[in-house]
Amino acid sequence: MNLEDYFNELESYLKIGLDGKISWKNFFPQLYNLCKKSINIIKKEKGLKEKIGSFLAYYKPIAVLPDERKIKRVKQGLELVEKLRRQYLIDEPEVPHKDLPLKTDIKFIRGVGNKRATMMRELGINNIEDTFYFFPRDYEDRREIKAIIDCYHGQNCLIVGRIINFEEKKVGTLKILSYVLEDKHDSVIVLTWFNQDYIKRFLQIGMKVAVYGTVEVEFGRKQIKNPDFQVITSIKEVKTGILPIYPLKKGLYQNSMRTIFSETIQYSHNVKEFLPEEIINKYQFITFPQRIKGIHFPKSYYHLEKAKETLKYEEIFLFEFSVLIQKQKIQLKEGISKNIKGILAKEFIFSLPFKLTKSQIKVFEEIREDMKKAIPMNRLLQGDVGSGKTVVSELALIDNYESGYQGAVMVPTSVLAKQQYKKLKEDLEKLGIKVEILLGETKKSEKKKIKENLLNNQIDVLIGTHALIQDDVIFKNLGLVVIDEQHRFGVKQRLALINKGKMPDILFMTATPIPRTLAMTLYGDLDVSLITEMPSGRKKVKTVLVKENKINEIYKFIEKELESKNQAFFVYPLIEESEVLDLKAATEMYEILKERFKKYGVGLLHGKMSSEEKNNIMEKFVNKEFSVLISTTVIEVGVDIPDATIMVIEHAERFGLSQLHQLRGRVGRSKKQAYCFLIVSQSVSGETREKLRKFADTTNGFEVSEIDLQWRGPGKFFGTEQHGLPDFKFIDILNDPELIEKARKDVFEILKKDPELKDHKNLKKEIYRRYGKSLKMLEA
Repeated sequence: MNLEDYFNELESYLKIGLDGKISWKNFFPQLYNLCKKSINIIKKEKGLKEKIGSFLAYYKPIAVLPDERKIKRVKQGLELVEKLRRQYLIDEPEVPHKDLPLKTDIKFIRGVGNKRATMMRELGINNIEDTFYFFPRDYEDRREIKAIIDCYHGQNCLIVGRIINFEEKKVGTLKILSYVLEDKHDSVIVLTWFNQDYIKRFLQIGMKVAVYGTVEVEFGRKQIKNPDFQVITSIKEVKTGILPIYPLKKGLYQNSMRTIFSETIQYSHNVKEFLPEEIINKYQFITFPQRIKGIHFPKSYYHLEKAKETLKYEEIFLFEFSVLIQKQKIQLKEGISKNIKGILAKEFIFSLPFKLTKSQIKVFEEIREDMKKAIPMNRLLQGDVGSGKTVVSELALIDNYESGYQGAVMVPTSVLAKQQYKKLKEDLEKLGIKVEILLGETKKSEKKKIKENLLNNQIDVLIGTHALIQDDVIFKNLGLVVIDEQHRFGVKQRLALINKGKMPDILFMTATPIPRTLAMTLYGDLDVSLITEMPSGRKKVKTVLVKENKINEIYKFIEKELESKNQAFFVYPLIEESEVLDLKAATEMYEILKERFKKYGVGLLHGKMSSEEKNNIMEKFVNKEFSVLISTTVIEVGVDIPDATIMVIEHAERFGLSQLHQLRGRVGRSKKQAYCFLIVSQSVSGETREKLRKFADTTNGFEVSEIDLQWRGPGKFFGTEQHGLPDFKFIDILNDPELIEKARKDVFEILKKDPELKDHKNLKKEIYRRYGKSLKMLEA
């Protein structure tokens, strides 16, 4: 038993008393015996024996006290145990004899040097400060030196003894070194290494060593294979404690890393505490040096958990600060207060061949109110595939034009840009709004003319891809920026477009439904609008999971749909056949399917085609020059084909669920019944099949995104590195919603009292150290 075990036993015993599972008559005698049997552990800690003595004296008369006072004393005892834990189970690094700046190059730390420093830099460790945040992946409990006789099969043990025998033998190409270790209780254990001849240079008969590893028992003989070892002259030299296991690369070793880190973390004393004192007191967190020591070399598992708990909060607290400071900075800037009469918007709504949903009307009203304010609008519009976000954005562009300002619409692909251009030109030019498109592929002469017209205010709405953010694209009077599928663009790209106007209103749009916790974390600087209804008359897409050996039955069904003048998509994860992956490729299947569906016409679309080729194919498909389109995921976002009723996704297991949902959204865009067939290989695991069944059972994008997030995590959820989420090490944004809300509330309260963080200078410094790049971009 160690001190941590003792405190745990003490706490458990008090809780038994609190639950009434022991008679009050026996309460004190048993408590006394518990402390007595642990006296050797208690005596080792300075001042603890006296504290436990006072603790016992407090409980001596408990049997004769009124029930209310008995309960009160037990509760106070639990509080005292927690105080003792904090006092005796938490440690902090020693203060170094010689001070060094935190940015000191790692090569100057004792035991590093140039060669090791090069390898450490590959892991992102460049200086002293970097070692604080290079966290262990696991831990080894080496607090207790065990007798060999007490070590059982499968247990990890730290053993100290003397080498009394050595044997070397060869079995085929395998060279086996076996050392016999005897401890002070005359028990023996065999230490075995395979093909590690260098061990002979370090270990010899008669040496005293400490070894650590997993004990195996075979036919009564105890053995440890490839143990970690330390040659010692005295038991005091044995490295004990809860030791870190770091993620390493070839050439770096745990022992040397532990030695280096045990030195560098001493300099954590040079970091001024940035968590506000009121926060540390409120949640009983530990200080910066204590949490850095606790995450690298914890004194106890209690210390480790306290360090993780504090670092988890610290992580989300600082991130939420960066997000809300961004929002604050935007709100402090002077935007454009637009005089919106709404005459053109009314005319547009009246001309629509359908009625807007209540959800669309609500969202449009939220956007309009934002645009009237002098504070720049910064709003995210979320809506499922086919929910009618484009119409809402059109209404915003109409209001913006009526107020005398230009609008910009940035989309991720030229295919989508052309489709948007066609729709907006058709809808808005009736109202006198001049719409133009600018793409990378636009001819030089046309580009020049467009840029001149834009600067002269002869273009009211400009649609485009990344081409919009080029330096020589200058708006005369930009008032509204619409960014579609905004997660496809990096922060710099979005800001480059926004900075082309004097704090224009921004409307971000996404058809990737984002669960509440993730939206709150990732888009905390935005106001969020949700379109929760689908247009009336739409039928739900029927989704069916199909084994690949049943594909011919699906082909027959598709032929019936094609006979009814409908269209079909076939989507594949690869362009060309792969030797590595046994997957059907788009080009290979195009050759097969153009014969199978020759009567209806078959087209091919993939990412390696030029933009001109892609656009040509899509236009032909829209115009029904052919009825079957073989494609990769380039058709994932935004493409609208009303007569497409069939979506076949081969190797569906290779796609994320959100991606499958986007693909499914390409069909069912009219009142016709649509179908999505998920074709899976025979070898797909039961787990993956279950995930796809869950997907097939719902057409609700938010439910799909929840399932997808649980399976893949936030990093892969968007399928892009530009999602804006930092690499969280401790916080789980799916399973820690309460902590996120708590931290967010704390941030709001601090910013309310101290908006410029004048009384929280260390906190401000740390926020800018971690998130300064994104915050400084806003100041541009």
